[in-house]
Amino acid sequence: MPKEKIITGIDVGSDKISTAIATVHENKISIIGVSGAVPSKGIKRGCVVDIDEAVEAISTSLERAERMAGVSVSNAFVTVNGSHIQTENSHGVVAVSPQVGEITREDVLRVTDAAQAVTLPSSRQIIHVIPRDFIVDSQEGIKDPVGMAGIRLEVETNIMHGSATAMKNLTKCIDQVGVEVRELVYTGLAASESILTDTEKELGTVLIDIGGGTTSLIAFMEGSPVFSSVLGIGAKHITSDLAIGLRTRLNEAEKIKLKLSSISL
Repeated sequence: MPKEKIITGIDVGSDKISTAIATVHENKISIIGVSGAVPSKGIKRGCVVDIDEAVEAISTSLERAERMAGVSVSNAFVTVNGSHIQTENSHGVVAVSPQVGEITREDVLRVTDAAQAVTLPSSRQIIHVIPRDFIVDSQEGIKDPVGMAGIRLEVETNIMHGSATAMKNLTKCIDQVGVEVRELVYTGLAASESILTDTEKELGTVLIDIGGGTTSLIAFMEGSPVFSSVLGIGAKHITSDLAIGLRTRLNEAEKIKLKLSSISL
């Protein structure tokens, strides 16, 4: 029997840090450990501002999930956020080997690599390169070209990139709790995978994820992301505005905000 795989996700936010541990067996995912919401420290507007405090909060979240799951985590998928994240669409083209006669998985990898050969400053780092559509000998709208005959393969991709410094600091925090970063995942993309259906992505949808210190946006068209952005404004700013407008304390303003948000219109 195939051995169960263990995957871990750590969501590092400005307001809270959450960890989830799951097992994957025969394409079935079972959650075996969660940390709940651990108050975030050392993180401001999605970026690390104090490494020691961030490490302490991440370690607390991880330990809670490990105790519930009864396993020790060695690597994890980690969300990345912040107003430094940007996106752009790119085009790639490669020639298909005439000896093979059809498009292979290696050709798809080559054309995707060609699409990400964009000019970015050295201070930027690519997070995701997501193929949107393939074009085989001028035939558009192809989602999976593997096995098709053709001599020219093109791809339209959506590239998400961010500050290399911000991501290095986040990775350093995860490393210091003894966990290897398996992959950084843009928060908006992670949210879309858990919330949106394939039909919603195909029809066209904008997902707005309001966090504590930032608001993540991602737009889908014809099943693929076409635009992403992060605003440096979140729920904490709403609380602050309420406190100023009502001339009350922050904790009272937070209670008012939560009370009003639970009222059905």
